[in-house]
Amino acid sequence: MLKHWPIVYFIFSLLLLSSDVDAEGKIGYVDMNALINQSPQILAANQTLTVEFEEQNNRISEQESDLQTLEDTISKEGNFMTPDKLLELQERARILERQVRRAKEDMKDAITIRNSQLVDDVQNQIKSVVAEYAVKNGYDAILINAILYANEKIDITDEILQQLRSDYSSGQ
Repeated sequence: MLKHWPIVYFIFSLLLLSSDVDAEGKIGYVDMNALINQSPQILAANQTLTVEFEEQNNRISEQESDLQTLEDTISKEGNFMTPDKLLELQERARILERQVRRAKEDMKDAITIRNSQLVDDVQNQIKSVVAEYAVKNGYDAILINAILYANEKIDITDEILQQLRSDYSSGQ
């Protein structure tokens, strides 16, 4: 969120210096991190991720179990096997280990990409709710996290969170 600091500072400066804005301009503050972490939309997005990747995660768990079984067989019975049989099992174990490692990396990358998409969607919903709230309640500006001090009187995070919860429960 620090990347937005120059924009917020610029907007805030314009509001303070503008002759069109009267001295009684209404300014609010929103803690975006709190909204993102506590909104039901983000909880639903996390649940979506869990469901979307459950099958892939189960397949990886099965492969890990197979690998563990193979490694147990090698360690317990390896001394009693022919050298060719032992080499064959060790090679199968190496191949399976590489497959598991690749599958985990692929799933991690896929989860990261999908999570980013879902979080972007939630952020857009939050921005929309904040903008609607600001217009409806006559705010001249709504500031976000990148400020050093905000009087709690201008903090509207709870109101926005309540609206997000209401929107979510009504199916919007």
